[in-house]
Amino acid sequence: FVILALATWRVSSLLIVEDGPFDVFYKLRRRLGIIEQLGAVKPYGLLASILSCLWCCSMYVGAFWTLLLFLFPQSVYLAFPFALSAVSIFLAKVTEKLDT
Repeated sequence: FVILALATWRVSSLLIVEDGPFDVFYKLRRRLGIIEQLGAVKPYGLLASILSCLWCCSMYVGAFWTLLLFLFPQSVYLAFPFALSAVSIFLAKVTEKLDT
C-alpha cells in the first residue's frame, strides 16, 4: 500500500507540476489543453481539468495502479522507482527544513 501510495503521488506530481526532461510533461499538458500564464493554470477540456488538479489526478493514477496490480501482481515492481523517488524528495525537503 505504501509503495503504491508513494508512486501515485510521484506520478501525479510529474504529470501536474513538473516539466520533466526535455519538458516532456510540460509539452504533454500543453497538448492536452492546459495553458500556464503568470503562475495561473487554465484548463480547457476534461483531460486538462484532471491534469490541473493534484487531487483529481491522483484518483485516476491510484485507480490505474490498483487495476494494474489486480491484473498483473508483478507490476508492483513498476511502482518501486516512483516510490523511491517520492521518499527521496520527501527526505530532501525535510533535511532542507532542518538546515534552516
